[in-house]
Amino acid sequence: MTKREFHSSAHFILAILIAFTLPFAKLTAGFIALMLLNWLLEMDFRNKFKAIGSNKLTMCFIAFFIMHLLGLIYTENINSGLFDIQVKLSLLFFPIILTSRPFDNKKVNYIFLALLIGSIISSLLLFIIATYTYLTLSLNHFFYQEFSILIHPSYLSMYINLCIAWLLLKLLNIDTKSFSIKNKISLVIIAFLSFTNILLSSKMGLVSMLLIYIFYLWYYIILKRKYFLSFLAFLILLGIIFSAIKLFPEMARRLSRSVEAFSHPTLNQSENESTAVRFLIWSAANKVISENVLFGAGTGDAKDALIKEYEKRGMKGALEHKLNAHNEFYQVFISIGIIGFIIFVITLLAPLSLAFKINNFIYIIFLFIIVFNFLPESMLETQAGVMFYSFFNSLLCFSCYNPKLSFQNQKPL
Repeated sequence: MTKREFHSSAHFILAILIAFTLPFAKLTAGFIALMLLNWLLEMDFRNKFKAIGSNKLTMCFIAFFIMHLLGLIYTENINSGLFDIQVKLSLLFFPIILTSRPFDNKKVNYIFLALLIGSIISSLLLFIIATYTYLTLSLNHFFYQEFSILIHPSYLSMYINLCIAWLLLKLLNIDTKSFSIKNKISLVIIAFLSFTNILLSSKMGLVSMLLIYIFYLWYYIILKRKYFLSFLAFLILLGIIFSAIKLFPEMARRLSRSVEAFSHPTLNQSENESTAVRFLIWSAANKVISENVLFGAGTGDAKDALIKEYEKRGMKGALEHKLNAHNEFYQVFISIGIIGFIIFVITLLAPLSLAFKINNFIYIIFLFIIVFNFLPESMLETQAGVMFYSFFNSLLCFSCYNPKLSFQNQKPL
C-alpha cells in the first residue's frame, strides 16, 4: 500500500466513524481531530490549496468562520469567545478537508449508511433503557428528553430525518412489483425511525419529517404517476399521525401549545411554554441587534448582551437558564453583525441554488432540514449541531454525490 493509498483509506474510515458516532454524541470530536491530522500528514498542500482557493463556496464557508475570529477583537468576554471558536472549528476544518479530498458516490453512500446504523443502534439503546426503567421503576421515560438521554432530542431527530430522506430516495425508483428483501427491510427501518421520531417529540423534527413525507408523496403523484400507491401512503401517513396523537397525548399537547403560541403570540407573554419563551427571547434579540447592527456584540458577548436585556425585561426563566437566542439567524446577527449575517445566509442559499440547479435532492432536503432546525434553535452553538451541519454540508457540497432520479439526467456536483 502506497502512502497516498494509506491516507486515502484512513480518510474514508474516519469519515465513516464520524458519521456513525454522531447519534451517540461521543468520540466524534476525536475522529475529526484524527481526520485533520491525517490530512496534514498526507502533505500534497500545493494541490490541496489550489482546490480550496479555486472553489468559491469553500471560501464562503471559511469566511463565515473568519468573521467569528474577527469578532474576538472587540469581544469583552474573551473566554466565552475562545470557547465559541473551539466549538465552531468544524466549520473551518470540513470545508478545507473535503474540498481538497472529496469522496466518490460509492463512499458517500457508505458514509450515509454509517449514520443510519449509528441512528438505529442509538435508538435501540434508548428503547432498551426506557423499557428497563419502566419495568424496574415503573417510570414512563418514553418521551422527549427523558427518552433521549444520550443526546438532545432535537439533534437525534435531525439525524434520523436525514436517514429517512436518504432511504426514501433510494426506494423511489424501485419497481414495487419486485420488491427485494433489502427494500422491505428499508421500509421497516423507515417505520422504526419514524416511530422513534414521534417519541423524541422534537417539534421541528416532527414538522421536518412530515414535510419529507409530503415531498416524496408529491414525487410519486406528480412525476411517477403512482396514484394508488400515493393514496395508500397518504392514508398510512394520516393513520400514523392520528395514532400518535392518541397514543402520545403529551406530544399532541406540545404541538397544540406551539400552534397556539404562533397563532396568538401576544397572548403568550409567559415563560411556561418553550415556543412562547422563544417569542420573548426573539423580542429581546431584536433589541440587542438594533444596538449592534454593523459588527454585532462580539463572538463571546452575544449571550451576555442577551442576559442584560433579559434583566431589563424581567425575564426570570431566560435569565436563570442563561438562554441563547434559540434561533441561529438571530444568534449570528447578535454575535457578528449584519456582514456576518449576510455571509451566513449566502452559505445556505448558494449551495441550495446549486443543489436545485443539478437536482441533487438529498442535498436540498438536508439544507431544508438544517434551516428548519436553525429557526427554533441556535444549533451552531453546540458541537452536536456544528459537527453534523459542517460534515454533511461539506460532504454533499464537495463530493461527487448525486443520487440519480429517473425523470431527469443529472450532472455530478
